[in-house]
Amino acid sequence: MKKKEHNLRRKRSTNRHLSEQYVYTGENNTPTSIRLIQYNANSIRNKEVVYNKETQSTLKDKSTINWLQVSGLTDFELVTRIVVDFGLDALDAKDILTPQHVVKIEEYRGKILVILNSCHYDKDDVIQTEHIGIILTENTIVTFTENDHTIFQPIEKAIQDDVLDICSKGDSSMLLAFLLNAVTVSLVEASLRVEEFLEDIEDTLLDISTDQSSVGSLIQQRRREYMVIRKNGQPLREQINKLTKENSLINHDAIPAFIDIVDQLQYVNQTLEGCREIISSLVDLYISNNDLRMNAIMKRLTIVSTLFIPLTFLAGIWGMNFEVMPETKWQYGYLIAWGIMIAVGIITWLFLRKKDWY
Repeated sequence: MKKKEHNLRRKRSTNRHLSEQYVYTGENNTPTSIRLIQYNANSIRNKEVVYNKETQSTLKDKSTINWLQVSGLTDFELVTRIVVDFGLDALDAKDILTPQHVVKIEEYRGKILVILNSCHYDKDDVIQTEHIGIILTENTIVTFTENDHTIFQPIEKAIQDDVLDICSKGDSSMLLAFLLNAVTVSLVEASLRVEEFLEDIEDTLLDISTDQSSVGSLIQQRRREYMVIRKNGQPLREQINKLTKENSLINHDAIPAFIDIVDQLQYVNQTLEGCREIISSLVDLYISNNDLRMNAIMKRLTIVSTLFIPLTFLAGIWGMNFEVMPETKWQYGYLIAWGIMIAVGIITWLFLRKKDWY
């Protein structure tokens, strides 16, 4: 276990220093593959390609919108070459190859570079994140994802169905809006999911009769998940605001789509703010319940002690070694002593019951 932690720490520290070559620092081992989708108002072409000079010349066709999907970042040299070929710097490749990089959207050299993360819960209700890089040029978008089964698959169907005239308009910025919307939807669903989990924990804590032995670790787990979603969602809203302003690469017709994304991210932030309040309340409620359970245990122990105090007193008196103690000479002294102690115990119990002390 310690060796694994050391390896992970060492991996996370990679790419922090300036270098001529950067490596992929994530944990996904998906082999790098490339798919090219080209579309316009008249046709749609979808095929697997090998990135070479022929592919580069194909992307120069101004009559189509080109979507180059790079799935899997293990071939970091190829990723770096693609980034540099599209007019960006090797340092931008570092951002794409480093899943721990901050969310950002920036425009320079006539390109837009987007670095962000999606979040979703898998079938086992474990939160998963995927690091995504996007490069936008005049008629081409390049997406870099860690997996080959990405959240962008539904967008291919949207292109087939020409949703919002995405093919007819022939605008790469509209495709960018669809891509960012897919990431935003994943954040919305993840935030709603963690909110549901927290509400379930709240119901469990409010029902004192249920087993709450694992609730503490469950609250901590959901808190970590909330932090992951917040870390990826909150800065994204601030960054996407840049795309709603005047920009040479963003078509005016696509701006409403980006504004809608900003609204959805505002909803994510509001949901997460509610989650933060719920988590704080759950911690207080969990501590309060623990105190109540401890008080109940102490109450039972106190009652038992109270019942035995007078009995201990009587046993102490009759246990003294005096010669003149008439009770020891009685024929039924032993039975009388038992009767007195039982009667005292019952009277004490009835008194505590009448006072409603338990």
